[in-house]
Amino acid sequence: MQHETRQKTPTEGDLLRLAELLEREDEQYRRLLRLAWRQNSYMKRQDVDRLDANSREWSHYLAQANQTRAAREKFMVNLARKTGIEAPAGHISAFLESGPQATTNRIRRLLMRIKATALKLARQNELNRSLAEFCLDLAREESEIFKRCVLDDPSGCYGENARKADRGPGGVLVRQA
Repeated sequence: MQHETRQKTPTEGDLLRLAELLEREDEQYRRLLRLAWRQNSYMKRQDVDRLDANSREWSHYLAQANQTRAAREKFMVNLARKTGIEAPAGHISAFLESGPQATTNRIRRLLMRIKATALKLARQNELNRSLAEFCLDLAREESEIFKRCVLDDPSGCYGENARKADRGPGGVLVRQA
């Protein structure tokens, strides 16, 4: 019968690897935050081409961020198994009770930075969602106005020479005098 000996604390190498994984994860979230800021700017400017390109970048980098997070989580599971430390899912602090102070402090700073970035990202995503909802509501209202104009008096949208009538307030087609 073979006994598996477990170390009681993570090695410095383990903690350094964890710090590297956290740094990569933070970089990924910061990149997504920059893309979210750009998305907001593109929506405000109604720049459809850049919104489309930004969306493709978002899909690409979100997949990378998810892979990076999954790699860190897998490392954590293996580290828990290796050390015998029972840490609730995602709780890195259980591994920081021992180990070199410089490394554990580095990990704590990274955790705070990731949390701050994640909060900013969640806030920006909510702002972008609200802006997108507003833009959709505005487009629906404008299309309803146009539909009413065409259905109520289809001849009023065009002049006798079959050209569009002058535009009224808000760019809505109005009857030519």
